[in-house]
Amino acid sequence: MTTREAETCAQHSFEVALISHQIALIGQIKFNRDYEPSSIALAALYHEASESGGVGDIPSPVKYYNPELTQQIKKIENEVEHSMVYEGLPEYLQAAMAPLVIQAKVDKQTKAIVKAADDLAAFHYSLSEVNGGNREFIDAAKLLEEKVNKHCQQWEEVNEYYHSQFPACMQTLDELSRPD
Repeated sequence: MTTREAETCAQHSFEVALISHQIALIGQIKFNRDYEPSSIALAALYHEASESGGVGDIPSPVKYYNPELTQQIKKIENEVEHSMVYEGLPEYLQAAMAPLVIQAKVDKQTKAIVKAADDLAAFHYSLSEVNGGNREFIDAAKLLEEKVNKHCQQWEEVNEYYHSQFPACMQTLDELSRPD
């Protein structure tokens, strides 16, 4: 898929961290969840560390083309994450960084929130591309909308974020700056 503008792994991870943090805050404040929003945001910053560690961004249609390929890609990502921690960092940092960089070590609840935020960020990006005339993202936007809806059904805090904050993400600067 071609894009109107390049998106870096750092930019994407930052957006996922912001969304994850908001979802966790909503869960903590509105739904009395036992979340640590800052820790969840930090986990989101590292959620695609293997991409910057050499694996690169593999488009979902390729990555999930068949289960065997997916398994091999996940294996490579895991090896890169381990290498980044255990070969790339001083020993005194390894224990602190492993639960952030190595995705298999991330707490399941945190991982679920980050995944929902990841799909929301990807959905937003896809909608932006479609709105900019890039038809290559039409199918991706539909698929991501289905994923987001599933997250909304599973998590009240994701549903709240999606309905209370996501619409503003799709507004133009003119729409956002109009007085009520």
